[in-house]
Amino acid sequence: MRVVSTFHRFHRFFKVLGRVLSPFLKGKNAPLIYFLCATIYVTPSYSQEENSDPSKQPETKTQISEQTRPQEVSKKETEEQKINKHLPKFGFFIDSYYAHNPYRSGSRDNRYLTQPARWDEGNINLAYIDGKIETDQYRGRVAFQFGNSVNANYKNEVSSEKNSNELSVRNIQEAYAGIKLAKNLWLDGGIYFGNIGLENWISQNNWNYSRALALDYVPYYSSGFRLSYQFSDKFSFQFHLMNGWSNITETNRDKAIGTQIDYKFTDKFKITHNTFVGNEAPDNQSRQTRYYNNLILQYHLSEFLIVAGSGDVGIQRVPDPGVPAYRQWYHGTFWITLRPIEKFRTSLRLERMFDSEQTIIRTGTKNGFLTSGATVTFDYIPNENAMIRLEGRYFRSYDAVFDRDRSKSKEEKFIVFAISLKI
Repeated sequence: MRVVSTFHRFHRFFKVLGRVLSPFLKGKNAPLIYFLCATIYVTPSYSQEENSDPSKQPETKTQISEQTRPQEVSKKETEEQKINKHLPKFGFFIDSYYAHNPYRSGSRDNRYLTQPARWDEGNINLAYIDGKIETDQYRGRVAFQFGNSVNANYKNEVSSEKNSNELSVRNIQEAYAGIKLAKNLWLDGGIYFGNIGLENWISQNNWNYSRALALDYVPYYSSGFRLSYQFSDKFSFQFHLMNGWSNITETNRDKAIGTQIDYKFTDKFKITHNTFVGNEAPDNQSRQTRYYNNLILQYHLSEFLIVAGSGDVGIQRVPDPGVPAYRQWYHGTFWITLRPIEKFRTSLRLERMFDSEQTIIRTGTKNGFLTSGATVTFDYIPNENAMIRLEGRYFRSYDAVFDRDRSKSKEEKFIVFAISLKI
């Protein structure tokens, strides 16, 4: 009797709904709308039936009317959500910090990192305001940014021509438009975040405040086009056509390409593979093609304990056109994060970087940049929008490559205190 009663209510509901929504259900979205409405309608009905007493008498009209009210409210909420989905959302982010380096030289600039970019001064690492929209057919985001990390990341952006210089692009964090080409297939174009690495530019999204060495030397941003396809809930693919490696203004006649493959084996284990191929030499020099591979493994040991590992390999053709040789560099990074309660989190990161041929980091020393590091971060998270962070970081290098007073040192250590708010 309960199944029959549910069926009759279900039938009457759709009969009325069909008349109301008939002008909107002529397109290809009709099956999706029917499915959503059915889910909203049937779920409360089953919960009421399961909680009812089997020996109860047949429902009266008053009881039926009272039971249908939640469905009407749910329907109304769904329509409101559908309308709100087509409205743009606006937000902002502020990341303020103080970083202390007891070994720093006269300069307050961080020689090797972009986060933190300055020593012994209270400053803004990153602040932005943004507007974004995402619907079933189109999406986009525009964000304007300021801060020390912006200055550090865009300092190599070229400005050789009148209509293209870094001053016009450095304050654009993202500005892209996306169109849905087919089911699960999207094309985005403009300036957008880079695809390589576990950590991104927004510190509040990362387990550690500062970025790993491997990730501070891959593109924070890209300029070009991104084609993405979602094969299933577990498997997705991206193809990128870009101007180059971490540059918006073009530096040569060639274009770079990149890919991302993301596969979720289980709810606990995921693997991501990123690539980049592009010429990094200007047109007046011989080609110096760069190949980069980034592999990320992430595993949830429990609800509050996650581990991840990343391996990076890069090779680049030497500048001498008569020598068919390539320079290589490697990175290895390991993360573990523990969040036993909602408001507190502790994260550890271990890393090792080999760039003996100084392809990415130039030190002017015999063995280049052969450095190991450890980072410990303590987070207080009062709510999902705010965060207070305390981080300690230590480096040990084979050569004396770090600034220390007026000389050089094989070691570097610093602490960072930061407060961030994301709306």
